[in-house]
Amino acid sequence: MNIEDLRKAIAEIKGEAKDITKRLLDEGVDPVRILEDGIVKGLYDLGDKFERHEAFIPDLVKGSKLARECIEMIEKVLPREKAEAKKKVVIGTMLSKHNIGKNLVSTFLTINGFEVHDLGENLEPWDFYEKAEEIGADIIAVSVVFTPALSKFEELIRILKEMGVRDKYKVLVGGAVTSKEWAEKAGADGWAGDVEGAVKAAKELLGVS
Repeated sequence: MNIEDLRKAIAEIKGEAKDITKRLLDEGVDPVRILEDGIVKGLYDLGDKFERHEAFIPDLVKGSKLARECIEMIEKVLPREKAEAKKKVVIGTMLSKHNIGKNLVSTFLTINGFEVHDLGENLEPWDFYEKAEEIGADIIAVSVVFTPALSKFEELIRILKEMGVRDKYKVLVGGAVTSKEWAEKAGADGWAGDVEGAVKAAKELLGVS
């Protein structure tokens, strides 16, 4: 078994992906390589199949769940930095249950030393504000994958301003229906078009390496 086998198992939504992940970890393969070259690329392959109409929404949901189970195995063996050194991120998906991109961003932020508070999916603007205030977040990261959520993101920005806390948080947004130009007009501090871009943007917004 190798990482390519894991990539294929994820793309084909086969439960054996969990067994392959465990075996690779037991063999001492770099967990970040397992994540990036196996799980992430497998999910991208599944996404490509969706674009070609060879996979459908339920397949994406199942694939995301399978990937999350594999990612949880990897997270257990990743080195953790001291809690006091971490910057805090609140992350979630606005008005949608689609979570593949959000889950990957959440995981990669964790790997890069952030303390991530994942609120899940199908969220309203107030959910982000409330959690950010509760934990003293540094960044609010929002996934927007459907058009109706665009106005909800703008509502979040209004809430932060009305509550007098806009300057407390850096607000990062991304997702299928977003663009850098829209994000700037909507009042976001940063925008990312993919997982790597999200981590880079978060670091730049907070001035960390």
